[in-house]
Amino acid sequence: MKHGFLLCLSAFLPVLVPAQEFVNGSFEQNGNLCLINTTNVIFNANVKNTRAFGSFKKPDIASSDCGFGSAKEGNWFVGLATSTNNDGKSEAVSLALTQNLVQGKQYTLTFHTRLRHFAPNLEVGLSLNDSTQGSVFYTCSAKAIGTEWTEQTIRFNAPNSGKYITVKTIGNTGNSGTWIDGFVLRTVFVPENIVKVSNLKPAPAEPEIQKTTTAELGMLNAAIFPNPSPDGNFTINTKGSGELNVTVYNMLGNSIRQLTCPADSTAPAHLDLTAEQPGLYFVELASASSKVIKRVVVTK
Repeated sequence: MKHGFLLCLSAFLPVLVPAQEFVNGSFEQNGNLCLINTTNVIFNANVKNTRAFGSFKKPDIASSDCGFGSAKEGNWFVGLATSTNNDGKSEAVSLALTQNLVQGKQYTLTFHTRLRHFAPNLEVGLSLNDSTQGSVFYTCSAKAIGTEWTEQTIRFNAPNSGKYITVKTIGNTGNSGTWIDGFVLRTVFVPENIVKVSNLKPAPAEPEIQKTTTAELGMLNAAIFPNPSPDGNFTINTKGSGELNVTVYNMLGNSIRQLTCPADSTAPAHLDLTAEQPGLYFVELASASSKVIKRVVVTK
């Protein structure tokens, strides 16, 4: 009969994992002052890693002590409005990320909104600097902004390699505005099918009887611990497995680590993934005749 080895690393649903984070996504890093209809200059001097650059130039930073309700996350929230003169002027802010996004990569952005007076539309973009709107990748309709805090969730492909998420009000009527709070960003991993197939041997004239050797049985029982690992350090117990080649793949199917466990080794092997991001990884244990895949998780 034909025999070969088929290895699949995917057929997984998209996985959300922590990614580049907002430096001040809940606006808690500020001067502890209620600033309503302030100027861009004063706002920027008080709210860290958040920059107001809109043309209306009257942004707000408020807490529950300011008389405008409570925050969704923490104690503080930001207000953006549009001009009461129907002159097209509006407010905009940029929120800094810890790292630049990867152009074309998929992310999920979550934040919360609450209307004040009449809600405007909100344009959400990604910018290479903190003072321009950048590339708009989503428009949040005013109809989706309620009188209570409402979660807005956006899945998008990064239009550039920017480091700043921008939010700009677009109002069809004067005196419209919204409160915003609780910005969170996650990476969406959508692994491609990764299939490795060894050369198939011709079918023999007579059926073969497949036997599991002691080394193969040892490999199948090889233990990787701790799993999950809080810091990325793993121990591989390969006693009785013979010589093993160890290859680690990430969720995208890229080989990120390789090592060899000698057949005569009596000590467990050390697998170091401390430099990798938290997430799911695949450890391929390969002997001269067969392979097995084990999943490990780095939590950090």
